[in-house]
Amino acid sequence: MFLRSFVALLSIVITLVGCAETESFSAESVINEAIEAHQMDLINGREISFQFRDHQYKMYRDSNLYVYSRIKDSITDILHSRKGFNRVINGTPVLVADSMAAKYSASVNSVLYFFQLPFVLNDAAARKEYIGRTTIEEMEYHILKVTFNEEGGGEDFEDEFRYWINTETFEIDFLAYSYLTDDGGIRFREAFNKQRFDGILFQDYRNFKPASLQVPLDSLPVLFERQELKLLSKIENKDIQVVKQ
Repeated sequence: MFLRSFVALLSIVITLVGCAETESFSAESVINEAIEAHQMDLINGREISFQFRDHQYKMYRDSNLYVYSRIKDSITDILHSRKGFNRVINGTPVLVADSMAAKYSASVNSVLYFFQLPFVLNDAAARKEYIGRTTIEEMEYHILKVTFNEEGGGEDFEDEFRYWINTETFEIDFLAYSYLTDDGGIRFREAFNKQRFDGILFQDYRNFKPASLQVPLDSLPVLFERQELKLLSKIENKDIQVVKQ
């Protein structure tokens, strides 16, 4: 009788511990762990610049605002969280049609969004969901689903993302997203060339796509392991500079 009662009690305890362990991982807690692992909170109050393809990018942000800029030759595009988009040519501000301003803004914001991962996952417009764990190349990962509210989510608020965050390092090793602009598409990215500058982790990505637009985002790691994704490009940020203000 005692043995059966003890076994029953032990089963309850194991169940409760298992539930507690599962419930201890929320989207918010995993994101906060990832931000700490990447030390991305250190970007506040610093000016950061880097070269991506044929443009130089600069950014500054603090708890109240962000200012992004993209520079090529004599043209500087500036995206300010309060003032919106402005274009400057040879030091002189120029008028830009609203449709083009929206296009340029989205382009600048896209590059800086990926550059600041996982810090930007805590933006107010982001809707986060913890959807479990999986294994990729014999490593275990937390899986996060991220979508966006229409208000504050930008023109691409209908995009959907997945992030695979290493359960040991809490670094983002893989991510994927689907988008609707330009006839739509699906991308899967693998992080490489991880580097720290003044403590902050920045990483480049290999950019892949599946053969079909009907592929669910959650199936992409399996296709990646089977080498069934096509390598499109490499997202490489060069000459990174971090300046304390």
